[in-house]
Amino acid sequence: MEYKLCVCDMDGTLLNSDSLISIENEKALKKLHEIGIEVIIASGRTDLMMKSYIKQLELKGHIICCNGGLVKKIETGEVVYKKPIDKETVEKVIKYCFENAVNFLVYTIDMVYSNKENKRARFYENLNLSISKEFYIPIEYMEYADTDKLLNKDIFKVLIIEEDDERKDSIARHFAEESNLAVVTSAKGLLDIMASGVSKGNAIKKISEELKIDLKQVIAFGDNYNDLEMFEAVGFPVAMENAVEDIKAHSKFITRSNDAAGISYAIENLIFKHI
Repeated sequence: MEYKLCVCDMDGTLLNSDSLISIENEKALKKLHEIGIEVIIASGRTDLMMKSYIKQLELKGHIICCNGGLVKKIETGEVVYKKPIDKETVEKVIKYCFENAVNFLVYTIDMVYSNKENKRARFYENLNLSISKEFYIPIEYMEYADTDKLLNKDIFKVLIIEEDDERKDSIARHFAEESNLAVVTSAKGLLDIMASGVSKGNAIKKISEELKIDLKQVIAFGDNYNDLEMFEAVGFPVAMENAVEDIKAHSKFITRSNDAAGISYAIENLIFKHI
């Protein structure tokens, strides 16, 4: 198969356990670019959190953010596709989080908002102290009274941070009752909330239509439940060794783990051995 796009999830896939792109993965993805295959990161994160990785891989094409709620062109910043959560539902979600002491991050196009005393937000805040301003992640803390201010912005994702599995499942069930929300687990302790219909799979379809590329010509790498629609959409889904069983079941190939440069291993064995 002649591939045209290579789409990589980030956490648990492209990144190792130290949140780094290995030299092996970097070299393999740059080799794809050299032979005309566009490399696309598809993440639950906002691109505000991906700037250093984009630069490392020298990406210039598309970027899929917020599980597909926002698709942009890297070089121009042009928004190719967006589907924010409707304002009324955003208000419900944020107020629920405050009223039930649930830690959250809100992703907009230019800012990450957080409740106070949120360890994950503190992590990014501390990270900003050790990185150059070029890669700075803009974070603003908010209180219950600030909820109305968010309603003037496009909200592409609300990330719920809850380590207790039972409580996280309860929160997921609560929001699943909202017909205009998509709710999915992206990693242990993390719950992603987007507008209904938002998925990495739909984002890839939008890009494929724009570029006039057959979905059969797309190879994708993933490890968790928010990669499921992507795996169902593309021609060749590749699961990481560390992936959840549902993702492995929907894959055509299981590569090495994210800590063993699994993307590089698959690219060398699936693409370059057949050129």
